[in-house]
Amino acid sequence: MNTPLLPEASNTTSVDGRTARRDRGRTAVLEAALELFEEENLEPTPEQIAQRAGVSTRSVYRYFQDRDALVRAIIAHKQLKVLPLFYIEDIGNGELSTRLARFVDSRLKVYDSIGATARAMAIKASSDPVISEQVQFRKSLFRQQIENNFAQEFERMTQAQRAQSLNAIDALTQAESLDRFRVDLQLSVDETRELLKTSVLALLTFAQ
Repeated sequence: MNTPLLPEASNTTSVDGRTARRDRGRTAVLEAALELFEEENLEPTPEQIAQRAGVSTRSVYRYFQDRDALVRAIIAHKQLKVLPLFYIEDIGNGELSTRLARFVDSRLKVYDSIGATARAMAIKASSDPVISEQVQFRKSLFRQQIENNFAQEFERMTQAQRAQSLNAIDALTQAESLDRFRVDLQLSVDETRELLKTSVLALLTFAQ
């Protein structure tokens, strides 16, 4: 499985005032870019980011050598924040109803945090192999969670049934599908939750 893109660790053992100011400015740029993502500006210009961050455009270019480096840094900054949300407590344990509710709630929580960033990543994925790798990392992690959480149900299926069920649940619960429900179809969180629970349950029990 691919690994998540995360900020590079600093090699500096001690931080002087100049380094601290640079780090604060760099963080302000990344936070400003994420705010613009959340406002549906999925390809903000360095000038827009600089204005939001309260720094000069020259500073943005000083922190990041080019636009691609900036985008990678934004995604790494976001993923450092959201990776703990991907953890599903007691995954695979408990009654089906409990595991199903826990799984759906986890997906909605993750989507609420990464939705705008995921849309920005989708735009860049076709032209940036690093971004494409991060999209695949997230999709692979989501798929593995399905296998782990519903292993009991999959064990009772034939190989063909298991493949059909897994593939359908995977497609239904990826960020892109949640984007369809929440943004395009304008479903509320509660409506999306019930849609997912009903659909996943049907896909897990159709062969029983």
